[in-house]
Amino acid sequence: MFQCVTAVTDKFSLLAGQQTYQFLMVGLEGAGKTTFLYKLRINGYKKEDVKKDMKFLKKDKKDPGYHFEEFSSPSIGQYGIWEVPGDDVMRPMWPMFYRYLHIHCVIFVVDAFSPDCCDLTKENFHKLTKARDALFQLLNEDELRVSVFFLVLNVDRNTEDAARKEDEEQNDNALFEMLGVPEIEQMAHLKTRFRKVVMNCSNISRKDSNWESMLKEFRKIQVQIQGEI
Repeated sequence: MFQCVTAVTDKFSLLAGQQTYQFLMVGLEGAGKTTFLYKLRINGYKKEDVKKDMKFLKKDKKDPGYHFEEFSSPSIGQYGIWEVPGDDVMRPMWPMFYRYLHIHCVIFVVDAFSPDCCDLTKENFHKLTKARDALFQLLNEDELRVSVFFLVLNVDRNTEDAARKEDEEQNDNALFEMLGVPEIEQMAHLKTRFRKVVMNCSNISRKDSNWESMLKEFRKIQVQIQGEI
């Protein structure tokens, strides 16, 4: 734990004074965050390879837990993404990232690709409740009061069947409702900086139109927020 804190602090020191947007990617364990990050980082990186490589690093204790990658985009310029695990050990460490570094955007990823994600068993309901509580806590953190938020439902689908698409949209809306999105969108101090997105994180790339749209929307909201401060 101490080594993790020291490593992050060193990285913060290196970034001091740089004009780089900082993104924090969080969510519960298994939501697809690491796949999301490294699909953006490495063109053509397969989801299975991400899992295999991460398993190897964790086995040899070479993985610090969190991951950081730097990017650039015509839409917003330089930006970095901190991807932090959401297990019971790392969740209490989330504040360390946004209290020592100004986070411009939070990407909260939720698993909507598992076959049973919409099956409201006691275990799944507890998982969704935990995700909702974590999201609301972040939205109301003082250090993140001017940060843009994206709630990402990580889906795994590729169908042209209209009836099935309609069912999937209903499932997405049900998940958004259980995650408290209707309440968020009714709160004046939250709705202006909050957006919900449905995407397949295992198919993402920096050239993907969904990702570029998110970056453009981030910049648009951020300019609005800065104008209100």
